[in-house]
Amino acid sequence: MNPDYFKANGGIYLKEIVYRQEYLLVDRGRPLAKVVIDASTGGNELVRKLAEGLFDMCFGGVPAMLSFIDQGSPIRIVAPVMAEGTGLVVRRDLPAEDWQQFLAFIRQSGRPVKIGYKFAVSVQNLLFEQALQESGISFAEDGKNAAAQIQLVNLYGEKNIIPVLENGLVDGVVIMQPYLAMAQERGVGKVIAMLRDLPPAGKWQGSPCCALAASDAFAAAHPEAAQAMITLMLRSIAFINLDPASSADQIAQWLNTSPAVEMKSIPTIRFEQDYSEDWERGIRFWTETMIKSGLLTGKVKEAYDKGDLNRVLYNRELFDKAKKNL
Repeated sequence: MNPDYFKANGGIYLKEIVYRQEYLLVDRGRPLAKVVIDASTGGNELVRKLAEGLFDMCFGGVPAMLSFIDQGSPIRIVAPVMAEGTGLVVRRDLPAEDWQQFLAFIRQSGRPVKIGYKFAVSVQNLLFEQALQESGISFAEDGKNAAAQIQLVNLYGEKNIIPVLENGLVDGVVIMQPYLAMAQERGVGKVIAMLRDLPPAGKWQGSPCCALAASDAFAAAHPEAAQAMITLMLRSIAFINLDPASSADQIAQWLNTSPAVEMKSIPTIRFEQDYSEDWERGIRFWTETMIKSGLLTGKVKEAYDKGDLNRVLYNRELFDKAKKNL
């Protein structure tokens, strides 16, 4: 939506052919590739389509990427994208305004408290479960243990977040932006905690949420196009940080939300331009947690055991070349 800006700031830009669908990737006047944008019900499905060869590159949740790499899918993370930006939103009449009051409500409730999440193996539910364990709260998938204090409900995608809160089908949802801000704006929920602030204190600061991944075949066959896309993404992150107000307006147009929702969302998200210490710490946490839970048993676990995790997870050579262009 800002081709002139990016054309003037680095020379790599997307020329629009069909709004939100088809673009031409151009580097200093030279066309590199046709870019077709597609979507899915969530980060897990996006990564699945990448693993199946339906996409060449995709954005998605880090745990989903770890899971597919573990299963042997020939894909790797080519750039960090964002951290944090996730939280707990509860129904408006729930008698809690923060995490401690929420725990008190759970402990005195005469029934299991129902908390939804968007799909299995997401950043939000993995982090939330760790915080519950740290707080001594029992939990189980809905219907599997009636004695658990928290019943976790798989909502099978973001589209169900607002409706289930609106209709009182759950007591709350752990989810990423902009759904936290949307629930507030529509008056169906209140945000009582950002997941970065949950116990143990300080452990979730800068915790990885989403990354950009590419298939190894695409990166090998078209390194120039892949590198240009990474460079452009890094520049776009700089643009968001530089001008959040304009970015909020444009993101709202793209997602059919409101600028007010995006202005609430953007400050809670940590947009990444490099592999920070927090990012690497978070990657190790996701890896260790998923190994302990039996979610990683193959390629990633083997690499972790051998101290060879970065080579298996990342295409750092591609990222380093893209970052040099900044």
